[in-house]
Amino acid sequence: MKYKAVALDLDGTLLGSDLKIRPEVAAAIRATRAAGLHVIMVTGRHHTAALPYHRELGLDTPLMCCNGTYAWDVLSQTAQSPRPLTKSQAHQTLALVRKHDVHALMYADAAMTYETIEPHLRRLLHWADSVSSDSRPLIEQVLRFDHRIEDATYVWKFALTSPDLDRLRHFGNSVEQELGLSCEWSARDRVDVAQRGNSKGRLLTEWLQQQGISPQEVIAFGDSPNDLSMLQAVGLGVAMSHSKDIVQAAAALVTGSNDSPSIATVLQQHVLGALSV
Repeated sequence: MKYKAVALDLDGTLLGSDLKIRPEVAAAIRATRAAGLHVIMVTGRHHTAALPYHRELGLDTPLMCCNGTYAWDVLSQTAQSPRPLTKSQAHQTLALVRKHDVHALMYADAAMTYETIEPHLRRLLHWADSVSSDSRPLIEQVLRFDHRIEDATYVWKFALTSPDLDRLRHFGNSVEQELGLSCEWSARDRVDVAQRGNSKGRLLTEWLQQQGISPQEVIAFGDSPNDLSMLQAVGLGVAMSHSKDIVQAAAALVTGSNDSPSIATVLQQHVLGALSV
């Protein structure tokens, strides 16, 4: 198979546990681009938190953000194919956040917003402080989400965390059953709430069709349940070694951890090596 594109999840996949891209992986991605392939970031992150990595690698493709909720066009700085929550859905989700007492981040317009800080957010804030000022993500504290919902043009998604996993599961079940929204696990203790039907696989496939690329001509890397739709949609779905069994079972190939140069190894074997034959 001659591949034409590579799709990459960020956290737990392209990014190591230090939230950095390994030099060997960055070099392999640049070589892949030089060979004429498209490289696309497909992430649960808000675009403001993915842009530093997009710029680091010098990519020219759209950023596919918030688990397929929208594509961010970097040149025009506009959202493409947006499928946000309605204001009513956002308020109803927030009511369930209060009821189940889970911690929330709300991704709206050009910023990630929060009311209070918990360990996951503290780590994110620490990372954001390390990013150069010209690329630093917008992470804003608000007094109440309710007011921000009313002022927002787009509410992209909610990201919920809790040390009590049963509480988080009950919350997710309530959102799906009562509101009919999409709940995807993006980490062991994190659930993302977005518009029903949104997924990484859906938005990636839509973009590939616009480019005249068959999904079978794509390699995709992921590690979490929110990557399943993407891994199953492409020709070669690659799961990281720390992925849950359900993710590994959906992948055509399981590689090493995100703290190893395993992505570079796969690209060398299936893209760069094939070009030298």
